[in-house]
Amino acid sequence: MMYVVYNFAVGPMVWLAFTVLIAGLVYRLIRYRRKAVAASKGLPSDFRTIWAVGSLMHYLLPLNRTVKSSPWSAAAGFALHIPLFLLVFFLSAHVIMLEQSWGVSWPTIPDVWADVLTIIALAALAFLAVKRLFHPALRGLTESKDLLILLLVALPLATGLAAHRQWGDYPLMLTLHVLSANTLLMLIPFTKLSHMALFFVSRAATGSDFGKRRVGAW
Repeated sequence: MMYVVYNFAVGPMVWLAFTVLIAGLVYRLIRYRRKAVAASKGLPSDFRTIWAVGSLMHYLLPLNRTVKSSPWSAAAGFALHIPLFLLVFFLSAHVIMLEQSWGVSWPTIPDVWADVLTIIALAALAFLAVKRLFHPALRGLTESKDLLILLLVALPLATGLAAHRQWGDYPLMLTLHVLSANTLLMLIPFTKLSHMALFFVSRAATGSDFGKRRVGAW
């Protein structure tokens, strides 16, 4: 039974997950574009590329005001996003699967790095969850779905680490890892995780708009 579920998870479910992910993000971007156009009617239409890029860089690097006002939260954000990026795109197991499916590959990170990066990302998620639960300002704004999203991000990390270290039943952990990763991919367009795409367009638009007003893009 486990073999059947695993084959489904690494086969049809992967294609379904990426189809939903790509189609969903394209829809969200088109919808955002239409709303932006409607909101900007009657306003200057020139796009300030330098200000847009400057604003993006200030948020992709630890240079923005949030870092100064909430350094621990900013550190947790970087401690989550950087390991996630490296694990998704440069983990040897992921690159091997990509090469087997599409015949493309690139250099990978050592497996020992993967374990460390996974633990760092899980620690960052735990910090963000605890802060949402106990910080006075965030506690009132936090809904169950916000904590659920953090849990959904943690599941592929935790099960992947368990499978790699062979903690518990290996076939079960590996199957749960693939299932949770596919589920997460399909939920991205419909949750706050859609910021993985919307961040770039919204921040660029904000930076350009602030550039027109000369009020600082970050």
